[in-house]
Amino acid sequence: MSLKILNKYRKKLILPVTLLLAVIGFINIYFILNITPRTNDECLWKQEKIGEDSVRIYFDLVKFEGITWNAGIRDGDDLLKIDGKKLRNIFHASYLADRKESGDSLVFTYSRNGQVFNTTIKVKKIIEFGSLAIALFGMIWLAVGFVVLSSKPFGLPQILFYRIGALFVMYSTFSVFTGNNLLNPIFQYPFLLLIADLIWIFGITFLPFLIVHFFWVFPIETKIIRKKFTSKILLITPTVIFIVTMIVRVFTVYVPSAKGEKMLIAPFFFVAVFTAFLLIALIVGLISLIISYTKLENPNERAPIFIVIIGYSLGIASILYVNTFARALAETVFNNPEYFLPIFLVILLPLAFGYSIFRYSLLDVSDVLKNAILYGTATFSLAGVYFLLIYVLGQTISEALTTEYQGVVAAGIFIIFAFIFQSTKDKFQNIITKYFYPEQFAYPKVLLKFSSDISTIVGMDNILDTVQDTFMDALKVEKFGIALRDPKTNSFVLKREDGFKNKKLYFPNNDNIITQTITDNLNLKHPNAFDQLEFESIFPCAYKQLEEEGIYTIIPLVIKNQIIGLLLFGLKHSGAQFAGKDLDLLIAAANQTAVAIENARLYEEEAKKIKLERELDVARQIQESLLPVDVPKIRNIDTAGVMIPAMQVGGDYYDLIKISDTQMFIVVGDVSGKGLSASFYMSKLQTMIQLFCKESKSPKEILIELNQKIAGNIEKQWFITLTIAFIDIAKRTIKISRAGHTPTLQYSNEVVKYLKPSGMGVGLEFGGIFESSLEELELPIVPRDIFIFTSDGVNEAMNDENKFYGYDKLVKVLKDKRDTSSDEIVNGIIKSLEKFRGSMEPNDDITLVVLKFL
Repeated sequence: MSLKILNKYRKKLILPVTLLLAVIGFINIYFILNITPRTNDECLWKQEKIGEDSVRIYFDLVKFEGITWNAGIRDGDDLLKIDGKKLRNIFHASYLADRKESGDSLVFTYSRNGQVFNTTIKVKKIIEFGSLAIALFGMIWLAVGFVVLSSKPFGLPQILFYRIGALFVMYSTFSVFTGNNLLNPIFQYPFLLLIADLIWIFGITFLPFLIVHFFWVFPIETKIIRKKFTSKILLITPTVIFIVTMIVRVFTVYVPSAKGEKMLIAPFFFVAVFTAFLLIALIVGLISLIISYTKLENPNERAPIFIVIIGYSLGIASILYVNTFARALAETVFNNPEYFLPIFLVILLPLAFGYSIFRYSLLDVSDVLKNAILYGTATFSLAGVYFLLIYVLGQTISEALTTEYQGVVAAGIFIIFAFIFQSTKDKFQNIITKYFYPEQFAYPKVLLKFSSDISTIVGMDNILDTVQDTFMDALKVEKFGIALRDPKTNSFVLKREDGFKNKKLYFPNNDNIITQTITDNLNLKHPNAFDQLEFESIFPCAYKQLEEEGIYTIIPLVIKNQIIGLLLFGLKHSGAQFAGKDLDLLIAAANQTAVAIENARLYEEEAKKIKLERELDVARQIQESLLPVDVPKIRNIDTAGVMIPAMQVGGDYYDLIKISDTQMFIVVGDVSGKGLSASFYMSKLQTMIQLFCKESKSPKEILIELNQKIAGNIEKQWFITLTIAFIDIAKRTIKISRAGHTPTLQYSNEVVKYLKPSGMGVGLEFGGIFESSLEELELPIVPRDIFIFTSDGVNEAMNDENKFYGYDKLVKVLKDKRDTSSDEIVNGIIKSLEKFRGSMEPNDDITLVVLKFL
């Protein structure tokens, strides 16, 4: 949770955190220069015990012609008093000497061979060069890191680089403990002492591991950092060390301090171990940097790294020199502090980074650092000249008026000239902007025109072409691609590209890792863009191809929190990676592109919908044309029929075919499937039935012949169910044969029968099985008998409770309406169906034929 909050407010925290660290850094430098300097008399004081309660303090390594030498003191002389105060021990002597300011005088009382002498020396102060070098190192690195992180707050190298500067500043807090404890004001405030102790220990504990981590990902990722647990080890290890260290210090420093005992804030061994760790980390970082340098093939990439290596190497060399040769040559830092001055060469490392960033776009901040500094200077100068000019003109004119209201007049003239020269100042401002930010100056104009044009372009292909032309031609991007999400495969497929080797590049969205990561970024208000260092985690199946193609930036196309595509960018025309304001402009353009693509998709869907509706209209017309226009008039038969199509055109069909005044075929069928294809098969079916329904043929024979014609010419997933009945009034019989269709209801003598002669659907089998499965019923015709032929759209009609209409309700209507006409029976069943369904749309066509014998 805390990490998410940090990421969410990272950009807003950069400035206040940097200012806080800068304050700490300046305090450290202030202490080094003003609080902790020691008095230097260019010799050493040594102490030896001469009794249980007394000590001897004597001079050693007195520098030839130094301050103490010139005062007449030589090696072996005993120091007795300082400023007339007898010395208790060497710490007391240091206190009396260190309390003096530079340029003050000290009176030494010393003895030689039993004779006592007094001499006066001029106080010189010496600062701790190593502490000052580390403090300056940290402040410079922090300043460069602030610019680096501000340009790309979520880049891993940028974050690590900034943290190194921050930890060096924290580590330099150690300097506040140096000098004379009795004269250092921080030792009078235990709480501040504790805070400072925590800060420097935290810095020195994490710093070595952070340096190694940074140089393992910069300038290229090393194999070791790509291993699964390396990053975790580099974080967990210093965390454990810090916790253990603080536990030890609680018992060795804080508890004794609370009891009033003497405490050692930084014992020699403790400092030496951590300093050794830091030196090892710096050497490992240098080696890693050199190895990465050898793997870089592009001369433009090698040049800035070479400069950093030179600065880095000189810094390491200065540390090694100061800790070896300088100590041997100088004997003591008090006699020859100049031998320790090379330690300041360590600041060449952050300076080398700063120069490379400024000169070679290292860490992708050239547009931020170079243009920010130069552009800011030029803008500030322009503003200064502008206000100076207005002020001089105002003062000159007001003085010429010599009125008692000269001040008021001057203010009024100042305001008037400010308005007059504002447009001129704006023109100069635009010139400066265009000079320092030529790409950014062009981008708003190009993208403004793009935003205006894209909304008027129709068609997905035209939109994609316009987007590609805008970035390749107008904005001079070296490589560019558009990948759109395929809803069927959930992958992102390359639709447009320029400069790609693999023209069929695609990005599998395995486990929705791409869409989920982008969504998480949106929730955290991250910049909605990704660079190469993030490719492996987001595009695990394609990140190597992206690197080979030279893609450095990917911006997702997002509409209503749905990721519909990706914009792929190479480097800018200048050879730099997109960052800062450029990235914000690209994200804005991506948002416009996403809207245009979504509109195009909706337009295509609407066009498909219109086409489908036209298709359905044609299908409905075909379906309606197959239905009987008029009901045939057959003696002693009352016939009625209806077919109500569902929202989607289905395959229901019925026909009443008159053979003679006493003979008629009734056909009710249902073609599997819906739409135009179903209506096409219905049309074929009607044509064949019209041909086959002859007086000489029975329903079973017609179905057999029909199956022979259709079985070989219908698609495998299609079939037809049919019921064919033949009525012969002269013979008073009705023959019924059924090919997999719904049962026929017979109402006779107040009894309802379900007539279900066996048979399988037409088209399912070609040959003997179909023929052998068919059964034909022949029944006598009895006056007042009623036969009802239906499709499954009647009995399978559903309501909003997902219950079927069934046959019971149909039978009830039939019994209630048995004494009415066939039309009224049909209408009664339809009304019953509609009441049952309620607000539910019909899920299938409804076909109903009622035959009533008089």
